[in-house]
Amino acid sequence: MPASSPFDAIRNERDGQEYWLARELMIKLGYTGAGNWQNFERVIAEAKAACASQGCNLDEVFSYVTKYPQKSGGRPSHDFELTRFACYMVALSADGTKPEVAAAKVYFAVKTRERELDEAYLQWRHRAILALMAHGASREWAETRVDDITARNELTHEWFVRGVKGKEYAILTDQLHMGAFGLSIEEHKALKGFAVTYKGKKLVYNDDLPPAMTRTELALNTLASTAARDIHLARDSQGFQQVARDVLDAGDVAATARRRLEELTGHPVVSSRNMLKEPDGGLWGPLPAPDDTES
Repeated sequence: MPASSPFDAIRNERDGQEYWLARELMIKLGYTGAGNWQNFERVIAEAKAACASQGCNLDEVFSYVTKYPQKSGGRPSHDFELTRFACYMVALSADGTKPEVAAAKVYFAVKTRERELDEAYLQWRHRAILALMAHGASREWAETRVDDITARNELTHEWFVRGVKGKEYAILTDQLHMGAFGLSIEEHKALKGFAVTYKGKKLVYNDDLPPAMTRTELALNTLASTAARDIHLARDSQGFQQVARDVLDAGDVAATARRRLEELTGHPVVSSRNMLKEPDGGLWGPLPAPDDTES
């Protein structure tokens, strides 16, 4: 049976660990002209710099190898054994005009999201959940909140590599929120009773909205972020205008789910309950009402 993808065809495995050789990946990404390896080494260097900024161990993600010719007198060549994440970062750093590169972005992103969660992520997730529970949240709410943080980070990373800059992040975030929830972030904060300050004559609500959301609101927020990221990958959108188009479509996806849930339950998804003020019970449990305490 033929491999389902050209990138499956060059996948290697040793001791249960998968890897790709950079020189083989280079060809699959369309770097086949003169001086192709020198050009591709620059792509690898850019990918390594991006990985280093995320705290990766470069020796593990980009494993340098030297190959010696079978016949004497030949010059040794060097290569890299790349993890799946390294391949994804290489694809993000490669020439985006090549159709092979667009295909690689989708392949490695989708496969990576089938969740090769490394130990560092699992440890962070565990610590984050316990920290939220220590402040009065239930485990279920804490897990949903951490999933929302992860989805948001993945989405903003996609915006970064697709050319979103500066204030465009806030514009896209509010567009996605408006599409999913039917009201702006500021209107949502007002509903939850956020404290207000003024910058000149402009009214500003303090603090971040997601920590105040109910579990259902967080789940919808996660759906919107995930849908936006998936649409970006499928379309390989570049620049603010294309990304904004995707965000509108993702907001519609989430809004459709919200309206259907509201239809089935008879209750609005958007809630005035502020989880910062009214957590749903975690390690400390709900506080007893005054009438329940012993005199």
